[in-house]
Amino acid sequence: MDLPIVGVSDWRTFEDHARRYFSALWGVELTERSVNVGGKVPWKFDLVSPDQRIVGDAKWLKNIKVPAAKWQAIAECIWLLQKVQAERVFMVFGQDALVGERYLRRVRPLTAPVEFYFLDGSSHRPL
Repeated sequence: MDLPIVGVSDWRTFEDHARRYFSALWGVELTERSVNVGGKVPWKFDLVSPDQRIVGDAKWLKNIKVPAAKWQAIAECIWLLQKVQAERVFMVFGQDALVGERYLRRVRPLTAPVEFYFLDGSSHRPL
């Protein structure tokens, strides 16, 4: 059972929480910053280390019956992260683990090297 995150009620507060959580977990300050995707196109990601060796994005999405628009946003983020030169690229989902789980059930073989996590009020777990 996913536990609610105290003080998190929308995507902005989730991004802040994910930033603090993964910064502490990995011992590096993650902030929102622009990264050159493919070495050419600047793109802002939510969770980036100062040296850009870690680049990630946070998604606060609720599961719905036909989430086509959400899946397109996830696909775009994966595609961009796959073109970033970093040691670790990742996405972290909040609010409803089923969004990421349903998406990954369909396309996981196409997502390497992106790592996927779900973060709730108790901890994170890989998806």
